[in-house]
Formats: sequence, C-alpha cells, structure tokens
Amino acid sequence: GKKPHLYYRRGNDSTAVFPEVARALGALPYGSLVLDGEVVVKDEAGRPSFQRLQKRAQLSRAIDIERASVEMPATLHVFDLLGFEEFDLRSQPLVERKAILREILPRAGPLRFADHVEGKGKELYEQVHARRLEGIVAKKADSPYRPGRSADWLKMRVERTGDFVVVGYTRPEGSRAGFGGLVLAVYEPGQLVYV
Repeated sequence: GKKPHLYYRRGNDSTAVFPEVARALGALPYGSLVLDGEVVVKDEAGRPSFQRLQKRAQLSRAIDIERASVEMPATLHVFDLLGFEEFDLRSQPLVERKAILREILPRAGPLRFADHVEGKGKELYEQVHARRLEGIVAKKADSPYRPGRSADWLKMRVERTGDFVVVGYTRPEGSRAGFGGLVLAVYEPGQLVYV
C-alpha cells in the first residue's frame, strides 16, 4: 500500500522515529518498494553524526520527534533496491538494481541515491579518510542481494589512532551504568588540551 515502514537492521520498527523520511517515502508514486539504505543525521559541517542519530533514535514523545525532525533532520541514503512494484530484484546484479534505483528516487529531499565509484576505490578511501568519515563499503558490481555479511561486500573502516590522557568521565544516561563516556585530552607543549 501507500504506508511506508522503516526498520532497523535487526527488524525493529523505526517509522515513528524518522517521520520526515517516512513522509518522503509515502509521497513516492509507486505502489510497492523495498529499499536498503542508511539513515543519517548530519552535523553542522554536513558530516554524518552518530551522536545526533543516537539522540534522534532515543526520542519517544511525538512532539520531541517532530521538533527534532526540523532541528536535526534525517536523510535516508538509499544504496540498494530489493523490490519494485511486483518484481523481486534481489537476484539481479547490483549495477542493474542501482540503475533502476537512480531513476525512481527524487533528486532532492530526505531520500538520497547513494552513488558509487567504479575502479577508484583507493582514491575514494583516501577522500573519506581526509574528510574524517567512517569508511566505505566495496561491493562486487555483479553481486545479487544477500542479507547480512558476504565476501561480495567488504566494509572498510577508516582507522584513527592517537595517544590520549583520560582526564575525566561523564555521568551515565539512559541504560548505561558506571559512567557515560570518557573525557580525553592530548599533550600539547606545556599543557593538556581537551579533545
């Protein structure tokens, strides 16, 4: 039907948490779609912010969710099309599924086509590293859709390391016990600087 549903990877319904994404999906002129993507909430610099996403996901009151949908809007980056109208596309090659996906998604708004880069993975990885993003997923162009992990799809995280001094901790919130997070600093000439 015309009622969209968003689900987390483990199957929990997240439709009410991201109403702006659900509205955009509901406005598409198709009877049936099954998409795979990732919801992100961006920071002031336009980078995905896991902290902001977590904050959005923890909201439960409708008024708080609607306010957050304006103040910290979510975007669904769609990277695969599993079903379209009456057709199960999972056995089709990834490049064919993405070609259809590119045609059916709007060019603007909270639904974004997650484009791909062919043959320049190393250069893309270097750009992702320079922009301080999380990483990339490399996929075989002719691979069918398989849920879960696969040798056809490789996740490559950007590793960042450093030497830090623990200078404090925050109080636990929500379901956490003990402490919330660590407060870190680095040595700069003659002083510790918060990071």
